[in-house]
Amino acid sequence: MQALELPITQTTHYEDNISTNEFTSQALTTNPFNVLDNSFNRIFNQNFEEKIVLQMRKMLGEKANTLTDEKVECLATEFQFLINTWLDEYERDVFGGMTLKEVLNEK
Repeated sequence: MQALELPITQTTHYEDNISTNEFTSQALTTNPFNVLDNSFNRIFNQNFEEKIVLQMRKMLGEKANTLTDEKVECLATEFQFLINTWLDEYERDVFGGMTLKEVLNEK
């Protein structure tokens, strides 16, 4: 039986057209856990609401530890409402009673 001679490193291209070696070296230079994080994110894709809650918890810091997920989500919704309302009010002041979407005939 004859032994097969295989190359020491084999490069396979993923969807991104990045070889395995390039991908590993890039990930390790920035953060050694990027490879794991990317893999976990592909396997356990979080839904949109969970991502919002996690982002809000990061922004709120230590105070978020005492809040439930529902309360954090409620706060995010309230903040988004205020931001949209204030932006519409500002646009109406600037564009003579019309929002930017109305000015661009998108609404």
